[in-house]
Amino acid sequence: MPGGREQESSVKKFRLVVDGIDRKEYLQACHESGRRLYLLLALSMIAICGLIILFSGNASPAAFIGPAVVYIVVVGAYEILTRVTYRDQLAVIDPPVEYDFNGGRWMVTKGDQTVEIQWKETPRLHVTKRCVFLYNDDTTSNLLPRRLMTDEQVQSLETWFRNSRAQAKELQKKQDRLAREQFRQSHPGLRLGRTGPAWGPWKKKR
Repeated sequence: MPGGREQESSVKKFRLVVDGIDRKEYLQACHESGRRLYLLLALSMIAICGLIILFSGNASPAAFIGPAVVYIVVVGAYEILTRVTYRDQLAVIDPPVEYDFNGGRWMVTKGDQTVEIQWKETPRLHVTKRCVFLYNDDTTSNLLPRRLMTDEQVQSLETWFRNSRAQAKELQKKQDRLAREQFRQSHPGLRLGRTGPAWGPWKKKR
């Protein structure tokens, strides 16, 4: 951001109550969670194709047919499963999930349980046509239907998230330093490299 200044939000705080999810929002949530599955599956199929070519010496298109068919079948089965698993009970969430947002943190309340998360501890925010996916860790997201929010509220979420990235990097550095220090205390005889414990002939300190 120019000059290092944080972007200001047009909305200071707001509350969102999610008491149901419609079918299209559910399908979009399934696609969001399935993105990692698709990527891992595609990488696996590429690796299999590489092994087939390596050991058979056959680099013709026929070598890719088998893995491609497996990929298509798995993705197709997942897409069908997401459509048949939607049930009417998703149209009503009891008790409803309440979200409170401001520039410093967001809170999730369901029944008598409340979780507070700082924006700097929020790893990801993904905005789609129908939903906002707000992640409280690397794999778990909260589905916020856009039909329940104004454009200004969606923009505020994006602004608060962007403004927290510098703090998030500092927090990650502190956590990394703490983890490295704990490793050194627990394994004083092992060498620690930049990316983690050293291996092979460099594993032990001299």
